[in-house]
Amino acid sequence: MRITFHGATRQVTGSAHLLEIGPHRLLLDCGLFDSDRIDPDSPNRQLSFDPRSLDAVIISHAHNDHIGRLPYLVKQGYNGPIHATPATADITSVMLRDSARIQREDVRNAAISHPHVESAEPLFDLMDVEWVVERMNRVRYEEPTEVVPGVTLTFHDAGHILGSAIVQLDYREDGRDRRFVFTGDLGRRNTSLLPDPTVVKDIDILVSESTYGNRELDPYDKLMKQLHAIIARATRLRGKVVIPAFSLGRTQRMVYCLQELFAVHKVRPIPIYVDSPLANRLTEIHRDHADAYTPHARELMDKDPLYFGSRFVEYCQTFDDSRRLNYLEGPAVIISSSGMCEAGRIRHHLRHVVSDRDNAIVIVSYQAEGTLGRRISEGVERVQIFDRWYDLNAAVYVLDGFSGHADRNDLAAWYEQTGGGIEHGFLVHGEPESMEALAPLLQPHVRTPIRIPDLHESFEV
Repeated sequence: MRITFHGATRQVTGSAHLLEIGPHRLLLDCGLFDSDRIDPDSPNRQLSFDPRSLDAVIISHAHNDHIGRLPYLVKQGYNGPIHATPATADITSVMLRDSARIQREDVRNAAISHPHVESAEPLFDLMDVEWVVERMNRVRYEEPTEVVPGVTLTFHDAGHILGSAIVQLDYREDGRDRRFVFTGDLGRRNTSLLPDPTVVKDIDILVSESTYGNRELDPYDKLMKQLHAIIARATRLRGKVVIPAFSLGRTQRMVYCLQELFAVHKVRPIPIYVDSPLANRLTEIHRDHADAYTPHARELMDKDPLYFGSRFVEYCQTFDDSRRLNYLEGPAVIISSSGMCEAGRIRHHLRHVVSDRDNAIVIVSYQAEGTLGRRISEGVERVQIFDRWYDLNAAVYVLDGFSGHADRNDLAAWYEQTGGGIEHGFLVHGEPESMEALAPLLQPHVRTPIRIPDLHESFEV
């Protein structure tokens, strides 16, 4: 096998890994880089391989850093199947349509702000998304499927988000059976909503994520106690709790955790408002896949007629619904996107709560450097929202343990359960310091030195 890493190398975006097994060429993921999509020089527009030469594409899960360039791949000539779990296929269609919409708006705004610049073009449009959806082949967990002659794909539950998968490829090479495993993004253990990541054994070649390879996150029970204290404070002060959350995964997880507080831990309920059109559509998909959750979660949510919904949860459908929340009296919880506070309706809510000491802002997502969410999480004295400056008086709580990513302890536990004896190990999808910290934890289970590939670097394994 020859493996070439075309993204997520020493960084956390742009996942794309090309496998050459005999005459066959398989691409694992095709995600967006953290770069302007309408910039003609963006790495998102630079494919270092011929899409027409691919035999199959395999998707680990539906976050944009893993699926965001699929329409561009099809636009550039790829005409084969795209294998994904049923939930990932459902989510992908929604995420990519939303991405096409955002790009249209970006192009329109660019034409207004830079009229002298040659007209910008979106990375892809809705028609390209429809062709992606047309090529989706739904493969269930634990159902071996031959994707090309002699290569069998098995998806295992990764526990990261709904539909997320560990990719296992079994094939025969040089007279012996071999097993390749790509972790995709592994989830945390014991988080109540989703099952723990499935452990895969008898691995020959492992490509592992390393997002939190240098961090230990708070366990779930401690996070729930912290969330309980925040809700109790809001009740006492009649304040608002604003939670910036990504529309996919984090929003649904936070709604569930609050429901669990109310139903299991007997915390006095307060109203919960979910204000994100994209999150509303994605929550409908989460309801369609009730078999994906742990028995505990299903038992709790089966008590209500609607998964991720109850008499305490309201999903805002219109802009008027959203605007009404700004003048609502507390206590209340508002969950809104974007998770890093850089776009979407969250900024409108923040400017109404940020200067009041009775309110709280709860950071539950990774905050990239330079974002509004990062500045809030660092506790700066003043923040700029839109074109105005505001004093940051609201209480700020950082509960990043609600992340969907395994921390270093979760990753180490998964490695230990594989049984070791791995021939080759690679680390991707992490910052350099995370990879370097994680490598010593993986090394005892791998016979050869752990490799941290550079962009477009190839290996014969």
